[in-house]
Amino acid sequence: MSYEEYQDLEGTGYSTKAPVPPEQEFFHSVYISGKNRKNHINIVEKSGMLQVRGVEYNLESVNMIITHVKTILSREITVNNKTSLSCFSYQSGEWPWKGTSKDETGNIRTCGKTSAERAADPWCKDCRSQIIISGMYCDDKEKPLRTADKNPIFIFFRGKGIKYSVVSDMLSEYAKIENTSPIFEPVTEESKKFERNIVNNKRFVTKITAGTTDTKYGMHNNFVFTRGGELPKDAVLNVLKMSKKTLDKFNEKFDWSRGKQVASNYTEGSKKPDFTPDQKFEDPTSQTQKKEETAPVKTESKPTIEAFSFEDVDF
Repeated sequence: MSYEEYQDLEGTGYSTKAPVPPEQEFFHSVYISGKNRKNHINIVEKSGMLQVRGVEYNLESVNMIITHVKTILSREITVNNKTSLSCFSYQSGEWPWKGTSKDETGNIRTCGKTSAERAADPWCKDCRSQIIISGMYCDDKEKPLRTADKNPIFIFFRGKGIKYSVVSDMLSEYAKIENTSPIFEPVTEESKKFERNIVNNKRFVTKITAGTTDTKYGMHNNFVFTRGGELPKDAVLNVLKMSKKTLDKFNEKFDWSRGKQVASNYTEGSKKPDFTPDQKFEDPTSQTQKKEETAPVKTESKPTIEAFSFEDVDF
């Protein structure tokens, strides 16, 4: 008897993905270590230094060419020192946006359009806007890198909490740039708007360093952004092609609402699934601490990476 006889049941089951080692991930998270700690391969990630998980560790700076920028809404609840995702919106298209939780009447929630609207709603007041940025990892000469298998290295970070404002400010500064030659012709008001919002942050190499921000809870690690070299027009067009080519992978990675409902009729204190390391984004090494205690000690080393020209990449 063949399974095809029961293919009408497709979509009524449940599938799960096997964990992928950080080295094999398509997108590698960039974060600042909060304290000295061994990671999953027994390298001590030093406090206050930048880490590119699965690629390089203990860096003073990271260079990247931005390919994707996405704002999301995330409601995170901490109970007994465990943080869970109770509602999420990928903010697809124009408002109104839908969340992944239901209200008391069983209807999917509609997100407030502004932070003020969300703050006025008893449920949505704990929701926060965040920014996810991904891009191609570059060397200290601002050249994109690729691994031995000839693929570009994609990295990402998230503007969350105190990091939100510095990430937002960086993007705003890019959007204000006007003294650049147009990428698209004929030049129209629509094309100029598109270039300001979508293209400008891809025109330059972005340099990330680690800094601190003074908050009411003390000093906290934060990103510092510096605009690097400007790319020629042909390279910008190739970055746009790369962005378009990898958009599905980006959406698959960061749209946590795909194919599932995060919360339904949620009540405070009820058991919710814990964050995955990618949803937490920061301090991912804590997930493998027990394994590290018995793992063989490895010395710190750089991966095999080499610069590439965009012409080498098969679009």
